Amino acid sequence: MYTIIQHASIVNERSVRIGCVVLKGKYIEALIYNNPTKEELVKKYGPSSAYIDASGQYLIPGIVDDQVHFREPGQPEKGTMETESRAALLGGVTSVFDMPNNVPAATTVLALEEKYKRAAKSMYTHYAFYMGATNTNEKEVLSKDLPGCGLKIFMGSSTGNMLVDDPEVLNIYFKEFKGLIATHCEDETAIRENLKAARAKYNEDIPWIEHGTIRSRKACISSTTDAIEMALRHKTKLHILHVSTKEEIGLITSARRVFDGISCEAALPHIWFSEEDYREHGSHIKCNPALKTPSDRDAILQGIENRWIQVIGSDHAPHTLAEKQNKYEKAPSGIPLIQHTCNMLMELVAQGRLSITHLAEACSHEPARLFGLRNRGFIREGYYADLVLVDPGKRHLVTKQSLETGCQWSPLEGFDFSSSVTHVFVNGTLAVKDNNIIEKPSVTALL
Repeated sequence: MYTIIQHASIVNERSVRIGCVVLKGKYIEALIYNNPTKEELVKKYGPSSAYIDASGQYLIPGIVDDQVHFREPGQPEKGTMETESRAALLGGVTSVFDMPNNVPAATTVLALEEKYKRAAKSMYTHYAFYMGATNTNEKEVLSKDLPGCGLKIFMGSSTGNMLVDDPEVLNIYFKEFKGLIATHCEDETAIRENLKAARAKYNEDIPWIEHGTIRSRKACISSTTDAIEMALRHKTKLHILHVSTKEEIGLITSARRVFDGISCEAALPHIWFSEEDYREHGSHIKCNPALKTPSDRDAILQGIENRWIQVIGSDHAPHTLAEKQNKYEKAPSGIPLIQHTCNMLMELVAQGRLSITHLAEACSHEPARLFGLRNRGFIREGYYADLVLVDPGKRHLVTKQSLETGCQWSPLEGFDFSSSVTHVFVNGTLAVKDNNIIEKPSVTALL
């Protein structure tokens, strides 16, 4: 039996065109732009096929999220592969690349293989995992048998004890690792100095607005500069995650003119919030790198439009509400946002701050190219049917009761989005309908 999506505004490869998409099994059977009538389709595909009238709705490729923290193994109170991938599905995300800062951290081949075994049983989305770098695991990182989507290097400390700050070790990784290196770029020395000054001024009562002073723009720019210099020296395939300053965008854009193996990502926290939002949300939006100014946020959106920024990721990072309610130094950094990825980006489209074609480019096309995903990330005949239907006129109110994430809170609670995700297909299976998961789809280890 076929599934036929009719009259959709198909967002694909820098165009929006009214058309019809025919699914058969796991694949896109046909992509038809002359918008045939229901009678013509029934004649060709039969009356028993499933027909979806998508008039007024956008059909986009499934979102490929290059940066998530699903907290398994080791922290089920924050989230599991099952809870967080269910949340991802509701956000229109059909593929995720999960970070290594688990408990224990994925810093050995054995630990990485164990995550793949867990995922095969639990995940509701396609998946791949990063290997984690440390100052001492070069042998594991450079193993010929290493699975995964790339190597994650924390050049600034974040959740988990995985800081890599030995210059010799960093040089080895950038020189010898043959896959993609994804970096968290913040200068740890600068952060420690800034934190010391904040403690002297405020003692334990450091205000949330100081987070951007402690984890400063200078710390981001300095570390990003170092990463770029090493990548240019060794021709490393470098992907800089969650850029947060306009200066970093300029540095990366200039570097790409010399070597196009360098790319970068903008994360949802830095696209949606700015440091001004600490007044309302406090610890709930504490994340690393810190939120910066509204002009930095605007520069990030402009960077996506100009393709100076190649990828959008969620940096979904759940923590318990009890943890987040601690004082500054004890409250962990990270925000759970993946369940509303599509809603958030469509809101920016509605506001005229992001074009829908660039949404598809940065969320689907470019991640598929960058990570070498075969037959995914585009709406093409013969490709896997990972697809999302979005109704731009159907509102969606975020409530605590609707949250799938294991931590059971979101800074977006109470926000009334102007659009809704109505259908999500994964490998041709209709997994989500009207913001409800109706079936666990068959998913794939991508890398």
